[in-house]
Order: sequence, then C-alpha cells, then structure tokens
Amino acid sequence: MKQKKYVKMLYPSPIGTLSLVADEQYLYGIWVQDQTHFERGIDTDRMETVKGHPVLDQIICYLDAYFDGRVQDLSLLPLAPIGTDFEKRVWAYLQSIPYGQTVTYGQIAKDLQVPSAQAIGGAVGRNPWSILVPCHRVLGSGDRLTGYASGVEKKAWLLQHEGVAFQENKEQKEKKMLEFIEYPKCSTCKKAKNELDQLGLEYQDVHIVEETPSEEVILNWLETSGFEVKQFFNTSGIKYRELGLKDKVGSLSKQEAAKLLASDGMLLKRPILVENGAVIQIGYRKSYGELGLK
Repeated sequence: MKQKKYVKMLYPSPIGTLSLVADEQYLYGIWVQDQTHFERGIDTDRMETVKGHPVLDQIICYLDAYFDGRVQDLSLLPLAPIGTDFEKRVWAYLQSIPYGQTVTYGQIAKDLQVPSAQAIGGAVGRNPWSILVPCHRVLGSGDRLTGYASGVEKKAWLLQHEGVAFQENKEQKEKKMLEFIEYPKCSTCKKAKNELDQLGLEYQDVHIVEETPSEEVILNWLETSGFEVKQFFNTSGIKYRELGLKDKVGSLSKQEAAKLLASDGMLLKRPILVENGAVIQIGYRKSYGELGLK
C-alpha cells in the first residue's frame, strides 16, 4: 500500500508563523506554531518542506486576502476528508459563520441538536484549519472570549481584525455555568441530580458515555482541579477491573490518564460537577448545598 506524502509551507502571519500542510489534492491543516494539536495526525517523517505547491499557493492567496481585510468566498476550500462524522458536522457549521460575526458554543449545540456544548467545544478545538475554517468566531455564553488552541490572545487579535465585539473573561462576572456529567442509570447520579433540581440551579446535562469529555478537557481537569488522578477513575466499575487498572493507575502520567479516561466514559467516576470549566466535585460525597452553589 502506497503511503501518503505531505508537503509543508510556512506562512508568516500577524499572529505568528503558520504551518500549512497538504498532499497532492487536499489541505490537511493550518496550524499556528506550537499550538495544541499542532500537525495532529500528520506523519512528519513523510513530510517535505517546499517553497511552492499548487494547493498551498492557493491557500496563501486566501490568507493574504484575509489579513488584508478582504471578505471572500471560502466554500471551495480543498479540505481533506478527515475527522469523525461528528467533527465534520461541527467543522461544516464553522464554515457557515460569516466574516465579522460570531456564535456561541451553546448556539451551535442547539442548532446541531447536540445535548452538550462541551462536546461542541472539543470538536471546535480539534479543527485543523485555523483562520479559514473560523473556529475563532465561536465565543462562550455572553460573548465571552474563551479558549483557542493557539492562545486566547491570538483569538482576540483575529476578532478585533474582523471588527467583532467580545467580552474579556477577566472583566465579566456572570452567573455560574454548571455542567452535570452523569450516567443516567447510576443511582448516585440520580440522587445528585435531584438535589440540583431541588436547589433550583440551572445546569447542562452531559451523558458520560455518549458525550465523553475529550482528552484535552480531561487533561485540563487533571492539571488544574487539585484532585488526584485516581479520583477521576471509577474504581468500582467493571471496565476498571477488566483492564486491571488497580495496580497501574498510580504510575500513569496525567497525559496517559487523560487519554485512557477519554477512551471510555465508563472509566470516569461519576457524577462530575463542573463550574465554568473547572471541576468542583467528583462523585457525590458532599451535598451540593455545602459547596456554595445556591
């Protein structure tokens, strides 16, 4: 079987050097140097850096026009047929967001009839075609400036370049956004969810198996929550025992743990309560009323 070969060109842009990767027919990615998911899925051993290429020369023309502030029709971009079916739906939606306009993750979830804005966020974050497939035009609720694979300061530059108004996170004090990540058949989850309802709290329900948090989301939790790695594992679960993880979890790096947990939602301890992206409780040892959520 003939192995695919890639070509790469570097493009100096106002937000940093961009890596453009293609094959003979398709564009595989536009990445800012050192961003999250940089050249994800590309066999760099089979990649050649070139000074000119039919596909990439066209992309450079598109980028030149963008940074000159010219609105253009990008419907015929030669995008590679990559990604899951779900990711393709989200990326196609991104292509429909006009220059100078924005949508929220929640709006995309509503329009695509997806129950989890978090799942939308994961797919948006994995978009391989920065700028031309405009994931930078997606904001948090209240038009908050939220995460971007190459850094929020670059996202802010792109939005300002397009004349878009947005809210800086540090300046905005809005009501709490809760996510309740659960397995609906779990009795503990049912009790916890009942308390949320009794407290009259608004929250987004996330099915831990059907909408398993992405590796990137879980890694962020592991690095910022203060909880130990083992606390994220459903140690009483069948999957945990089948994989013989009892004697392995302690030696896993956070990156290894995140990858493993994202591979199967049944490995995650549940429920998980997340407030504005930060984990505030795993399991249901404390009542939610004790956490100051009222």
